[in-house]
Amino acid sequence: MNLPVAIGLSVLAATCFAFAAVYQHQGVDGQTTAGDRSLSLGTFGRLFRQPRWLFGFGLSGLGALLHLSALSGASVAVVQPLAILAVPFAVLIGMRSTGKRPGTGVVLGILAAMIGVAIFVTLAANNTSSQLPSPSHIVGVGGAVALLIAVLVFLARRGPGWLHSLCWAAAGAAAYALAAAYMKAIFVQYAAGVALTSPTIWAPAIVLVATYPAAAYMFQHAFLSGAPEVVVGAMTVIDPMLAVLLGGFLLGEGSSLTPLVASGMVMCGLVAVAGVVVLSRHHPDADRHNKADRTPGVLEQSTDRRTDERGIPGEDPAGERHLST
Repeated sequence: MNLPVAIGLSVLAATCFAFAAVYQHQGVDGQTTAGDRSLSLGTFGRLFRQPRWLFGFGLSGLGALLHLSALSGASVAVVQPLAILAVPFAVLIGMRSTGKRPGTGVVLGILAAMIGVAIFVTLAANNTSSQLPSPSHIVGVGGAVALLIAVLVFLARRGPGWLHSLCWAAAGAAAYALAAAYMKAIFVQYAAGVALTSPTIWAPAIVLVATYPAAAYMFQHAFLSGAPEVVVGAMTVIDPMLAVLLGGFLLGEGSSLTPLVASGMVMCGLVAVAGVVVLSRHHPDADRHNKADRTPGVLEQSTDRRTDERGIPGEDPAGERHLST
């Protein structure tokens, strides 16, 4: 597979991720009680009976397949950042479905994230190479990401309202980044003639398979706590930035970087991450969930429509629909 094809697959994957985020957010919204942002395994299982959520979940899986296929034709540093295109796609889809234009803070956050990632990938594209990973590096990368995910989940549960969605999405993005780095490591070893029975191939493959349902579960919490744009923004910025770091440690990608180029990539990464934080802080959903933290019941009342587990709009005892306040 050549580089243009890999880039094309990455763009298609970004489109799938954008639509998937919107549909999954619509499906998961209203599935818990007022002020409760937890998602039990039982509730998660019931989502599979929601046609809209299920369609979004299928699009997410298709996007993941396209994304992983792109990795066979290009480095992690080239493929991962292109997923940032899902952010403006998600914003456009959201505008079309709600009829609302994004605020200044949201626009500035998106622009910062996109510009940061665009320059980042430009610098990374011409300064990458891959080498065979060592067993100790494979284990070390997996352990470090597991610890990072644990910290993010803790912050998602204990932090302020606007931070919940961001941290849940960041945790899922970290799992995706690990999967991408491990997939690339498998490709590199297979191309070099390493046997599929080698532990350095089948062990990362097992972890890779396990990360996707775990990431999906964390992303549903993120959709429950925030808007699709926030979730997609966190996923498409944190995932590539972390994937590039993992690729550098695991596969030696970026070993030829000069100090100037490396410094530029770090600065661009910080700008992109800051953009996602701004997007999370200033998105209308941030105010909605902060109010829910202070006043039980506000979250439920602020949803456009309350739906029961069958997807049918619910009614209060007086027979009135739950409308936006």
